[in-house]
Amino acid sequence: MPAKKHQNTSSCNNADEWLFKKIATAPRPLPAGRFPNILAEAEREGFDRESLLAVLDLWLNYGYCRIIDPITQDIALTEEGMRYFY
Repeated sequence: MPAKKHQNTSSCNNADEWLFKKIATAPRPLPAGRFPNILAEAEREGFDRESLLAVLDLWLNYGYCRIIDPITQDIALTEEGMRYFY
């Protein structure tokens, strides 16, 4: 059964909440390679890639994370990100 797409009107907010919960419950510190798996899981749950990457852009701008692999879009949390997520 295909995944149901989340509404576009607040998809960025929904994606932010969903991703936040997944990272907050992930092992600490966030293991390398874990974030691309979280993105893939979010897409299977019906979030569109554009909304997910918009959330990632916000987190990068806020200084919560940094990109460690631009191809897979893997991230590492910064000290500020550790305080935000945990």
